[in-house]
Parts: sequence; structure tokens; C-alpha cells
Amino acid sequence: MKKKFITGLFLLAFPLIGFAAVGEYNPQSVGAGNPELHIKADGTISLQSGRVDQIAGSTFYLGLKWGALPMRFTMKTDARTIVIKRYGGSTTVSQIKVGDYLDAEGEFFVGSDFFGMDALRVKDWSLQEESGTFSGVIMEVNSDERLVLRTLQNQTISVRFATSSAVSIKKGAVTIPFGRLRKGDAALLISGVYDYSKNLLTADRIIVYQNKADFTARNFEGTLKQIISADIPATLIVSVNGVEHTVKLSDKTAVLKKNRSAAELPRFVVGDTVRFYGAVREEEKTLNDVLVVDAEIIRNLNL
Repeated sequence: MKKKFITGLFLLAFPLIGFAAVGEYNPQSVGAGNPELHIKADGTISLQSGRVDQIAGSTFYLGLKWGALPMRFTMKTDARTIVIKRYGGSTTVSQIKVGDYLDAEGEFFVGSDFFGMDALRVKDWSLQEESGTFSGVIMEVNSDERLVLRTLQNQTISVRFATSSAVSIKKGAVTIPFGRLRKGDAALLISGVYDYSKNLLTADRIIVYQNKADFTARNFEGTLKQIISADIPATLIVSVNGVEHTVKLSDKTAVLKKNRSAAELPRFVVGDTVRFYGAVREEEKTLNDVLVVDAEIIRNLNL
């Protein structure tokens, strides 16, 4: 009986040898294993490394090959069919394409001139894209909106961005364009769709670390270089350790002499040593590399 069944299996397979030409049968090209076929006494069937040669709605025609011997199976799907990608992510039957390699389990049936299965579980080895989230250090920034990331697991991956309008890039609390990313930036999060076959992440969101302490209020001291406006709201340019700071004064800013008594801003002159307290604006520093300080207190140490 077993011999007759196998003979019948081959007779059904051979007439379909020329059914479709999708290229060389090579399941290992996507990481799938050698072809296998198991039909159990309880009517269940499992096959491994079936190639999709044709699709008709929710029906898939699969080809397997052992050496020079081909075989074809008809795989039907319905609402019960569960489909997963190579690395375990969920997907749908509609994502299966001609040329994909599948493992499938289901219920065996025999048609008038074909063998088939009602598929209950399908693994598509050719679907190698998964949603992914990574963290690490930016090793390289390229002009074509691509970068190279070294992850916390010491994996080096290429990152490209989806359409610019759809990508959210934040450094600290500030939304920035791609051009403000720098080699050495620490990426707290880069999320998107990762293609295992290409080692490529198509990112839709990135959050880059920025030290909040740089934008907390603190004391500065330097030399007054320029008085852009002496009327409130006033703007002064002060050199602090050789770095220019734009100091903004409002009607709430305390303007003081060295002894902390009230001072008049018009008495400030270029070359005076001033000490001021306030926070650097995060947006100006992040987007334009400009240090703008909203001063709460300013003291002229020469008055």
C-alpha cells in the first residue's frame, strides 16, 4: 500500500514539472533548510522549503525539489491561517510573494489531479524585515541621509531614513534635521523596519542623547565685547573663556554693581568684566551652535 501511495504521489507530481519557472530552486539563499515532506496517519501534513511558484487569490502553488525530482503542492489558506516571518514577526497571507520559500503545516487533502493542504501555520523565510529598536553610537554620518550605528551589542548596522517628512529626529527636547546629527552622538533610540538580509534599518524615529545639565541655570563670567542694545530688552555679547555668549536681558533681569546694589545698564562699557546667571537656550545651541543665555542676574564687576 505504501509503495502504491508513493508511486501515485510521483505520478501526480511529474505532470506539473513545467508548471512555472521562477528561477533556481535554492531555499538556502534565504536561510531555509532542505526540502522535507511529512504526511501523518491523522491527516496532518508538514512541508519544509516549498517555493511559491504561483498565486491565485488565497491559494498558493508550491514547488519542492529533491535533486532532479520536482514535486508540487497546492496550499489553500483561510481565516485560520497564521503566517509568521523568518524571525518570528507576525504578517498576513497577502504579504507572501511568488518566489518566497515557505514552511507550512496543515490538513492534507487529495484533489482530482493534485495533492494539497489547508494551511494552518506558515513560516515565510523570505520575509526578513521586522520592526526593530536599537541604541548605540553613531559611527558615521553620510550626506545621503544614511548613517552607521554601532549598537550596544557591538553590532554595526546601516541606517537609512524613510521620507524626510515622516522621520522624527530629536536631540534632547529639540527636533532637529538630519544634518544636525554628528559622529559620536549617542542614540538612545532608533526605531524602524530592520532588514536582516541587508543589515539595514529604515528608521522612522531617532532620539539622540543631550546632557540636560548643559541647559540648567548657572553662573558665567567673562568680558563684555559688544552692547547690541542698551535698552530693555537688551542684548550683550560676552566672551566666556574665549567663547562668545549672547546674553539676553529682560525687565525681570536684576542689573547689579559689584557690591550687588542696583546698576544702570547704560554705564556698562565694552571691556568690563561681568558675571551673569541664567540658562543656555537648548534650541539655539542644538540647531545653530549658538550660546544664548537668558540672564536672571547680571553684575558688572567694574562698577
